[in-house]
Amino acid sequence: MIKIYIFADSYKVYEKAISEYEKRLWKDLKIEKLKCFKNSNSDLVIEKETDFLKKILEKNKGFKIILSPEWRKFNTQNFYEYIENKKQNYWDISFFIWWANWLDYKLLKNHSDLQLSLSDFTLPHSLALLVLVEQVYRLSMIKKGTNYDK
Repeated sequence: MIKIYIFADSYKVYEKAISEYEKRLWKDLKIEKLKCFKNSNSDLVIEKETDFLKKILEKNKGFKIILSPEWRKFNTQNFYEYIENKKQNYWDISFFIWWANWLDYKLLKNHSDLQLSLSDFTLPHSLALLVLVEQVYRLSMIKKGTNYDK
């Protein structure tokens, strides 16, 4: 099972496309929205959300991947091979997407197994979700042997 945790109030702009991929991957994908902490003090928001995410990461027994534009990149085929390899040892693979106020990665890095970049660009969290969900769908099509991987 692929789980995606995202700090989001909504992702209305991409909701139709995300919903379509959720429908196609219904038994293999779960998206969980995490409530954003609201406060005018961005340092406090970072502290609260980092703390909240740290607790989720500590409880999660699966393979944990945090997204950030600065970290490891894959092409689709290599990503497929990497994820399939991890599925041999882990029941769940979880991705974590934060929202605009970022997180304290120094505290979280030791609680994740991989820090992944989807692009050199900084993407809005809702677009990152769409890109990630499409790639998860693409991986499922590669596994089925379809030509969607081209």
